[in-house]
Amino acid sequence: MGLERSVEDRVGRVMYRSKVTKGVADRTIRDWFTKGIKAPDLPSKAVMTELYMIYIPFWRFVAQGKAVACGYSEYNEKTGNTIRNIYKELIDDEFVWTEVACDTGKYGLTKLWLEPGGEVPYTPGAVVSMEPGGSAVEASRRGREAVRQMIDELAAKRIDTLTLEKSFLLPKVFELVYAPIWVAHYEYQGGDYTAVLDAVRGEILGGTAPINLTARTRMMILSLAAGGIMIGSSLAMLLHAGAHPLSELFQVILLLLGVAMTMAAYPAFKEGRTFVSTGTMKHISSLRPAVRIPKKLTDHEILKRDSTILLCPVCGEEVEQPWGEVISVCKKCHRLLNVTSNEVNVVPYDVAKPDMLAQAALESEPEYIPFWMFEVENKVTDLLRTGDTETGLPEISGRRNYYICAADIPRYLAERWEIDLTIRNPEFSELPLNEHVEMKPAILNQNTAKELSEFLFLRYEEEKPGILQVLRYDFAVKSSRIVYVPYYVEDKTYIPGV
Repeated sequence: MGLERSVEDRVGRVMYRSKVTKGVADRTIRDWFTKGIKAPDLPSKAVMTELYMIYIPFWRFVAQGKAVACGYSEYNEKTGNTIRNIYKELIDDEFVWTEVACDTGKYGLTKLWLEPGGEVPYTPGAVVSMEPGGSAVEASRRGREAVRQMIDELAAKRIDTLTLEKSFLLPKVFELVYAPIWVAHYEYQGGDYTAVLDAVRGEILGGTAPINLTARTRMMILSLAAGGIMIGSSLAMLLHAGAHPLSELFQVILLLLGVAMTMAAYPAFKEGRTFVSTGTMKHISSLRPAVRIPKKLTDHEILKRDSTILLCPVCGEEVEQPWGEVISVCKKCHRLLNVTSNEVNVVPYDVAKPDMLAQAALESEPEYIPFWMFEVENKVTDLLRTGDTETGLPEISGRRNYYICAADIPRYLAERWEIDLTIRNPEFSELPLNEHVEMKPAILNQNTAKELSEFLFLRYEEEKPGILQVLRYDFAVKSSRIVYVPYYVEDKTYIPGV
């Protein structure tokens, strides 16, 4: 995200509250003793030696993933005919990646199993927790890479041959999440075992337990049989196959796997342990807002806690910028200031004056909503669309202004406004920026808005009638500025004033 402030600049800390008492945890774990292929006398002979709660930290990275993919897949019929299925995919979802932030050892936990929702601020020392380790920067990088891969795989899931694939990752939240677990240590016939219980939902997350004799014997027989087959097959291929290097490599790998399975057979029989674990790494459809402000704090407390004090580079006036906002206004010289990680820059801006018809028809005062306006030179070099392609829709390629809403507005509204303003590129008179203009804060930084402007073009082309198969283009942003567009609120409906 370049120099711009990003979600990684401040790692938030939240936690889930425990909802499972020690007594309930004990009963749940003892009930787990009776299930599966565990030793039948485990419930009566297991001795609980320790049961305690601890909070485990996890990295969590949340991003909006957007992608457009087009292409085709082919298969051959029994008649010999080749059938080609053409696909186009549009991805616009929120994705979450998690990773344990400490060494959980024998707990076996690697990913957070709880979905966002219901967290509270984490206060160091308020609960017993493990200390996070490793680099937040590296964790963020791994999160970005994982989410990017998830987006690309989802977009191309049905497509064997891609003719168009473009994805975008827009970070929203990067934080440490503390999840409570109950850890039980118990003994059985001289052996030490462990069970881990989710202290929020009351479900077993993992554990070691003795396996009954019948299952252990079956495991040993199957392991020996599978290992023997692998060893025999690899030796036969080594004796009769050609000297191709890849063939020989495969045979050696098969031999080693067979030996490993054979060697594992007896320990599995002797030790008789089983392990169950859970976790998640997936994309989900909805997450909470990226910017979190505690509701119980007063405006003054919020400002004091979550604001940065800036100096206007033009007049030297102090400017307070609440966390989460990317544009501040100097009340003395009325410049717009864009904050980066190491400097404050003046941002060009316009305030669109409401047209006379809107002023005459509507009695309320307008809200001025910030948009990033990009002057774009977009040259389409190759385009192929099949089927019924009659749209009657205007083109948004070539040279024009793209509008991306920078305010905290629901995306289903913002997207409609963005495409409307981008299509018609309204002409407007300028209104001086002053304290009497009610402006919405800008929370979307410039680089993210640039990504969204290109996605706006791709989405517009993908949603046209017909099947988009090929689209090659050169999308170049020539300049950018903030434009405050007036909107009137009437009966919970936004009406544009330009």
